Amino acid sequence: MNMAPDTHSKTARRPARRIAVEEGFTLPEIWTAARRVLGGHLGEEPGEAFVFGLTAPAPRSGRAGPPPWLAVLTDLDDRRLADMDASGIDLQLLLLASPGVQIFDAGEARELAMLANDRLASAIARHPTRFAGLAAIPPQDPVFAAAELERAVRTLGLRGAVINSHTGGEYLDGERFEPILDTAERLDVPIYIHPRAPSPAMVAPYLDQGLVGAIWGYAVEVGLHALRLIFSGTLDRHPRLRLVIGHMGEGIPFFLDRIDTHHGYGGGWGHRSRPLQRRPSEYFREHFCITTSGMNWAPALRLAIDTLGIERVLFAADYPFEDTKAAVERISAFALSDSERAAIEADNASRVFRLPAVACPDIPGSRAESQDTATDGRA
Repeated sequence: MNMAPDTHSKTARRPARRIAVEEGFTLPEIWTAARRVLGGHLGEEPGEAFVFGLTAPAPRSGRAGPPPWLAVLTDLDDRRLADMDASGIDLQLLLLASPGVQIFDAGEARELAMLANDRLASAIARHPTRFAGLAAIPPQDPVFAAAELERAVRTLGLRGAVINSHTGGEYLDGERFEPILDTAERLDVPIYIHPRAPSPAMVAPYLDQGLVGAIWGYAVEVGLHALRLIFSGTLDRHPRLRLVIGHMGEGIPFFLDRIDTHHGYGGGWGHRSRPLQRRPSEYFREHFCITTSGMNWAPALRLAIDTLGIERVLFAADYPFEDTKAAVERISAFALSDSERAAIEADNASRVFRLPAVACPDIPGSRAESQDTATDGRA
């Protein structure tokens, strides 16, 4: 379906920067380790094993071997930069692709998280005007994860953390993850809850029809994670916690009114839920921002803006899993004023992730900015 006609298309200018904020990378070591762990424990992570192609039926194309995006996913230099230039992306906010380090035992997860963060910081140092990043942390060891987040932010200059949703079927509302939430809140950095395959306790019906990944399961998994944080009372305990989810809010903006209504009828009460001080939608609007990753589609974008406000919607391309050039073309075709376009494509990301306003003189249309506009880190 085509984007809605842009009534501003003849006069709207390209933003000073176009920032994409859910852009994946991995390390060869992590990819190899993940296949080893999943291959040896298929029953423990059946959804992730399916996503990795270890138990999924062969694709109709008959393609074998590593997925075509793997070489791009592990490139943090020339090929990635060339793709960014060709698509009109000035800066990528990089995060470790799912399942991150969350399928490993605690010891290996600690080592791989530190390796990923050090490599990411090195890439940013090589290309400071083109890359920023989020820290990988191992929730398997919450105390270490909190310390690694602090190191990544204070020493490496990373801009927050990425959590690839559940960890062994557990979510961030669990009491043992409090050190992570405490640290993120104290550092005033966001946590990006990124998808991965649904938890082992819920994945079986998705496997039957291959609905595990981006086609449906990812949205259900992250949407559940977000709602657990609301209904558990976690956000009352952490009033300054800032969270980001992708794919146009994983369906939640569409459901906000229904969630409020049915909470009023008694929904959302479980063994681990807590009384809420406000309506569920108020927690979502205050604590969450959403990104357009893989969902740069006019009807969904219009709904998100109308429901949450333009200040809570950030552009993302979901590189290399989605077509970045198509994502840019779609957002460019959407009817926005110059100020609205600047907000979605750059200014909101600069505020939420505290990105310095550095010019990218090698990108056509990029404009130098001498001041740091990211003075307010609140989402």
